[in-house]
Amino acid sequence: MPRFAGFSLLIPAVLLLNASCAGDDPVDDGTTGATTATTGAGGAGGATQTATTTTSQGGGGASGQGGAAQGGTGGAGGGAEPWPTCDTPPTGSVQKTITEIWTDDPQFPTAAWVPGVYVTGVSGSACAAGQACEIFVQQDETYTSLTEATHKSLRVGIDPAVASYFVGIAVGDRVDLFARASRDTQNGKNELRFLVTPSLPGCAKVVGSGDPQPFTLTLDDLTVAAYETERGPMLVRVTTVTGNPNPPAATFALWDTGTTPSGGIMTVTSLSPYFLPGKVFNGLTDGLNTDFDEVVGVFMVLAQPGSPVTKYEEICVRSELDYPLAN
Repeated sequence: MPRFAGFSLLIPAVLLLNASCAGDDPVDDGTTGATTATTGAGGAGGATQTATTTTSQGGGGASGQGGAAQGGTGGAGGGAEPWPTCDTPPTGSVQKTITEIWTDDPQFPTAAWVPGVYVTGVSGSACAAGQACEIFVQQDETYTSLTEATHKSLRVGIDPAVASYFVGIAVGDRVDLFARASRDTQNGKNELRFLVTPSLPGCAKVVGSGDPQPFTLTLDDLTVAAYETERGPMLVRVTTVTGNPNPPAATFALWDTGTTPSGGIMTVTSLSPYFLPGKVFNGLTDGLNTDFDEVVGVFMVLAQPGSPVTKYEEICVRSELDYPLAN
């Protein structure tokens, strides 16, 4: 639970995870099948979360252990077409920039070849075979204005059955990406994202490296609308903030240092460890108000289905360097 200097905000212990830096993406590409995945850190309030995801089994599933740094080498089972490698643009693919995909705003999965984008975040710091994975990409290394940075980033949700093709992808990699993009509006969500499943093949090949830089914003700038429609999952920096850490695998709320936190969970931006190695914070004390010089991470929204749907704002840090303590 995020704790504000004397009071708590109660969050359900089990959340159905949707668009989230702390969740497995429920996959619905028109076929049936089911798998259950468990995520450790994640959702606002820091509750351990269990996600049931609907996954496609079309194409017979992927075989082999293709490393993502080579774009994947295994083929799809069951007599399906070979899995794409991203060595060259897949046949029939249309080259797009991330901005062009935002402009298109496809309502159904639409294949796109997106070369030369930079990885800003990976769930758990690295994809692992058999585990749902999320990779975040932005078009360029740096931006000089908020207008320039707008609609330049997207999330890639990867089904556990095909996560082996993305093993090796890391923050700072420059990759050629092939995946299907669409706006997910199921169960109250409203997210434009890429999706890779057994029947929606995709790949990423490392073609270089860089140092993607965050854009400095305030906590007030980090809203649900900013994520869903106005700007996207930007790599951001907020400065001079305070939080009250929970146990290491749990999120906790942030507020501007020197102020008194107020409002409910729908207006709070939390800090998430889901992109950290082991999905845990290091060097923080549970229950102790802690000042940070800055916090850097990918801004995301977690949507909890319900009536109405509840959406939580989160900054997902990638290493201990992303949350230095104030002196």
